[in-house]
Amino acid sequence: MKTEYYLIIASVAVAVIAIIVLVSINKSHKKNLKKQIDSLYVRFNTVKTAPLAFKLNKAQTMARRNEEMAASVASYFAKYEEAEKHINELQDILNDADDSVSEIKYKDALEKLDNVSEKMKVCEDEVQEIDDFLNEFSRKEIQQREYSAKLKQKYRVVKTTINKNAQLLSIAYDGFVEKLEKCEELFSSSEEMMYASDYGAAQNDLNQIEEMLEGIKTNANAVPKLIKDAKGVLPLMLDEAKRELALTRQRGVFIDNLNIDEKLTKIELDLNEDIKKLTLAETEGIKERLAQSKDTLNAITEDLEKENKAFKMARDTAGRVEEHIQDMEKVENYVRVAYDKDSARFGLEDLKEVLKQKRENIEKYQKEYEALNADFSAGNKPASEILDAAEKLDATIDADMKSLYSYKTTIDKSTDGENRAMTQLIKLQLVISEVESKLREYSLPAIDDSYKDDLKKSREYVNTIRNQINQIPIDIEQLNILLDEAIDFIYKFYNNINNVVGMGIMVENAIVFGNKYRSTYPEIDRELSKAEFQYLNGEYTKALKTAISCMETLFPDNADQKIMENS
Repeated sequence: MKTEYYLIIASVAVAVIAIIVLVSINKSHKKNLKKQIDSLYVRFNTVKTAPLAFKLNKAQTMARRNEEMAASVASYFAKYEEAEKHINELQDILNDADDSVSEIKYKDALEKLDNVSEKMKVCEDEVQEIDDFLNEFSRKEIQQREYSAKLKQKYRVVKTTINKNAQLLSIAYDGFVEKLEKCEELFSSSEEMMYASDYGAAQNDLNQIEEMLEGIKTNANAVPKLIKDAKGVLPLMLDEAKRELALTRQRGVFIDNLNIDEKLTKIELDLNEDIKKLTLAETEGIKERLAQSKDTLNAITEDLEKENKAFKMARDTAGRVEEHIQDMEKVENYVRVAYDKDSARFGLEDLKEVLKQKRENIEKYQKEYEALNADFSAGNKPASEILDAAEKLDATIDADMKSLYSYKTTIDKSTDGENRAMTQLIKLQLVISEVESKLREYSLPAIDDSYKDDLKKSREYVNTIRNQINQIPIDIEQLNILLDEAIDFIYKFYNNINNVVGMGIMVENAIVFGNKYRSTYPEIDRELSKAEFQYLNGEYTKALKTAISCMETLFPDNADQKIMENS
């Protein structure tokens, strides 16, 4: 009995323990399942409460003016409906799992929770994808409003700058004000579009504003210089070109080939158009056109200067051509007359055909010169073209004149040689006569035989020259050689005779002066007698030296002066 009792107690204890363990296990399973369910409910509520409907409606409004964006939003609206369906399904399964736990259907609950976990992940991914897409729309809206705020600040800075520089902007100021007013209109329009959720149209307005503001800044920097050129520099250049054009035409210079009137008209039209654009605060292409107009005006001025210079040079060259034709005609006449007169006398080459050709050339040059003058009078050719023709004609005449001058030089050389020979012949005859006269006048006691031979040779030179001059034809080259020899010889002879006569006279003067002292100084008498002997023998140098030496004994400082004073 006692044993059975213990067995019963042990069995009851085991049963109690088993029950306790089962209860504990059951509570633990239930707690874990509840925890999982609560966790899934948190995730489920997060997915379910995402404001996708609100964002989708806003996105639909934003995209309604853009077909591409509208189609994209529509596709996500479909995804949203699919996600909502999954969320509802998920909620039903989650509720069933919760009921299974309550009913202690843990196995069934676990199966349902596994299903909930898989579907929860799908729903989260779907909601996240849709939310990301919609957030991108919101981000664009925020960015657009920030962009608008920055543009407004930029607008205020630009407007302040324009107002401060109103004087510098001159005629363009009102144009800038109109552009700023247009910006204000676009700002208002963009605000209306954003309020109406038409962000595409609002963005277009903002883009236009930024482009206009950049254009205003760029143009405001460029306008002062452009106005200076368009209203000051270029009109002055244009007036100067017109003035020079009028003066050029008054001078009779041909310039039709330069098309200057057409160029000036285009410059004026472009300038008026540029000024009109500047009043509208527009600068596109103006700088390039103004620069091109300046280049054209500079080119016109250079062309006019070139043609005026060519006109003057052509006039001067034509005048020089006329003078050269006249000179050539004079030289041709001179050569022809001289040739007819002296060709035989000087043995000149036959120039009849040459002179005939020269005469024909002169007549041809005269006609060409008259044609040049006709071109000037008609005014139908560019001065540069006339100048070119005049310079060519002048060069041709110069070349022709050189050969004609060579003939004149040959004739002049012959006639000049003859004239020189005749002139020098007379001079040489006079020199010889003077030598003979001096020899007779001073009657020197002794003359060296060489002087007599030289006198004879001098006379022979004169006779030979005279014979050469009388020859036909005259050999001018040989005559010049002979003449140079005669001049050299006869003048040396003349100088020698002068020296001898002068020395003889000086000896005579010295002896006459010394005679005063012969009776007083025996030494003086002896030296003077020696000098007289040398003088009579023709030793005039020794005699002069002896006479002066003895006088120097009496007058050591001024013997020469005493002798000269006495003579």
